[in-house]
Amino acid sequence: MGGGPVGPRRPLVRRPATKADLDAIIKVVKDGFPDDPGCNYKFPGRDQYPGDFEKWTRLEYAEYIDQPEKFASFVVTATEDDLVDEPIAVGIWDIAVETKAKGGDRGINERRDANREHMVAYGEAMTRSFDRSFARYGEQQLHLWMLITHPDFRRRGAGTQLCNWGVEESARKGGWILTVMASPMGKSLYDHLGYNLVGCETAKVDGEEEKVDIYALEMPQV
Repeated sequence: MGGGPVGPRRPLVRRPATKADLDAIIKVVKDGFPDDPGCNYKFPGRDQYPGDFEKWTRLEYAEYIDQPEKFASFVVTATEDDLVDEPIAVGIWDIAVETKAKGGDRGINERRDANREHMVAYGEAMTRSFDRSFARYGEQQLHLWMLITHPDFRRRGAGTQLCNWGVEESARKGGWILTVMASPMGKSLYDHLGYNLVGCETAKVDGEEEKVDIYALEMPQV
């Protein structure tokens, strides 16, 4: 993935993520998050402490893959030039929103790449946003928890493929609501796909000017 794909483009393919994909997923997250305001807010030291960022990212995504009853984990892969079934985008759907996830605290008290107070403020804003906008749907929703595309492969449909899984699964379930909480960077994709903005929360520590907005969007399914 260095300077972008060259030569004939083959279709991108969505498939379930496995533990064998973790190295590639870490690269997608590491390269795909620098322009995301939420990542900058929570992990301002990821370039200074890349080992910490990679360690906790690996544990986080391993936990998603290890909980298929809670999360539906997917990658979109590319096969072209020197890439063979290489994950270039990752998406995590919460398919059981009222089931508590298993796992750790993402290293909030020990990782050096993170701002602990910002992680807490961001998590609290996410909880407020979900409760105000989506709690009324209970289990009858599919919540897009995470979507990241490598910068070299953006605007080629990978994000849409990951979102389309929710549309397909909603139809199988008889029309469950699709919900997502997006950063300013991701909101444009969901706007394009027909999601409706239903709320906005701000992650901010008292006494600081730095902040980040989190948008709540939903797509009712018929």
